[in-house]
Amino acid sequence: MRILDSGTVYDATRAPRERRFCAWTSPCVLRDGRLRVAFHCGSSKQAPDENTLVCGSDDGGKTWRVVCAGLDPLVVDGKHGSWHDGKISEIEPGRLMGAFWWLDRSDPTLAMCNPETTGTLAARIFVMDSFDAGATWVNRREVNVDAFPAVALMGPPLKLANGDIGVYSESWKAYWDASEGRHHAILSLSHDGGQTFDPPFAVANDPDNVVFFWDQRLTVDPHTGKMVGMFWTHDRRIGQDRNAHIAWGSPDGKSWSYPADTGFAGQIPSPLVLADGRLMAVYVHRHYPPPLRAILSPDYGKSWDTAGELVYYEKKLGDEAGMDSQRAIADYYADMAVWSFGHTEARRMADGTVFVTYYAGDADHLSVCWARLSV
Repeated sequence: MRILDSGTVYDATRAPRERRFCAWTSPCVLRDGRLRVAFHCGSSKQAPDENTLVCGSDDGGKTWRVVCAGLDPLVVDGKHGSWHDGKISEIEPGRLMGAFWWLDRSDPTLAMCNPETTGTLAARIFVMDSFDAGATWVNRREVNVDAFPAVALMGPPLKLANGDIGVYSESWKAYWDASEGRHHAILSLSHDGGQTFDPPFAVANDPDNVVFFWDQRLTVDPHTGKMVGMFWTHDRRIGQDRNAHIAWGSPDGKSWSYPADTGFAGQIPSPLVLADGRLMAVYVHRHYPPPLRAILSPDYGKSWDTAGELVYYEKKLGDEAGMDSQRAIADYYADMAVWSFGHTEARRMADGTVFVTYYAGDADHLSVCWARLSV
C-alpha cells in the first residue's frame, strides 16, 4: 500500500468561529466519479451550534466546495435540537440517502454526556434523500429506535444484497440514568427503500455486560452479499481497550457471529471489501505514536498483515488524551471532546484505489482531510 495523493476537504483554519471544529467524516464516491464528504462542524466538537455540512469535488479531489452549508433546524416534540452528525451514501444512481443524528438541545447548558451518570442526551435518527448530489435534503422520516435509549449514529445507510436498507447505530443509556448501563451495537432495517424501518436488533452485545463493542462500522461484500462489522472494543472491568474485534453477518443482516479478536490494537476500525476480495480496515491507533493506519487481510478478517500496515496520517506534536492509560467511560467522553484527529472512513474508487477521509488539527481548529491509497 502507498499514498498516491492527499489534500484538504475543508480548511477550518479559514472558517468562521462557529465552523472551526470539524469531525466524524462520511465519504461518498458517486457512480459518476464525483466525491462528496459529510461531516460535523461547530464551534467545538460538542457545541449546541453544531450542524452537518457536505463538501464536494468534481475533479478527483483537486478542488473542493461546500455544497450543503447545513441542515435546517428541527424541533422535535417541542424541543430544539442540533444535527450532531450525518452519514451519506448513494443508494441508487442519482439518489443519495443520508442518516442524520439529532440531539435534544432544549437545555443548551447540558453537556453531551452527563459527567455524573455518563448517560447521553436524548437523540433521534432521521433519514433524508438528496437528488442533487448532496446540495439539498428532502423527505425526512425517522428511523425506529424506540426499543433502545440514547442512540448514536454510526454509519451511512447501507443497501443490503436483498435490497433492504440498513441504518446502524449504538445504544447506551439516558442522560439521568445512574444505573450501570448496557451497551448494544444495533441495526435497523427497511424493506421499502428506506421509507419505514422495523424495530432495531442487536448486532453485538456482551451478555455479561463487561465488554463494549463500540463504534461499529458495517460494510456489505459486493461479491457475496455477506456483511462484515468491526468494533472498537473496551473492557469496562479493567478500564482499558482490547484489540479491535470483527464479526461476520448474513446477507439479510439478521444473523451475526460473536465478535472475534483481530489481533491488532485500534479504535473505530472501518472495514472495506476490495475488488479482489481482500478485506481492508482503516483505523485510529491511539497509542504511541498516534497515527491513522490502513491494514489488509487476505482471508476475510481471520488474520491481518500487521507488518504491511500503511500510516497515512501521523500526529506531529505530543500524545493524545488518555493514550495507553486506564480510562473510565466518563474519561473517554472527555477525551473525545479534545482528540485532535480520527474517525477515518474508506470507500472504493472506480480505478481500484481507495479514498479515505478523516479529521485532523489542533486545539484551535479541526479540518477535514482526504487521501487516495493504492492497495
